[in-house]
Amino acid sequence: MRTTLDIDEDVLAAAKELARQRNMPAGKVVSQLLRKVLTGDVPAQGVDAEFRPVAGFRPFPAGKVVVTNDEVNRLREDEGI
Repeated sequence: MRTTLDIDEDVLAAAKELARQRNMPAGKVVSQLLRKVLTGDVPAQGVDAEFRPVAGFRPFPAGKVVVTNDEVNRLREDEGI
């Protein structure tokens, strides 16, 4: 079915790249991805706000150790960065 949607440029570019890699039309890739999300076929962490990608990277889950800016600055000084 043909329709018109406003899709963010980065999302469309990613869908087109997946389509190129899979040798499929971009519309089919988008349909498959939407179907997975809408039917709950993706892991919860893939949709959970805590694990949303930041600058293209998915953050690690929180650990038991808190790294402060002071610790980072100390390590930079030790390494001469």
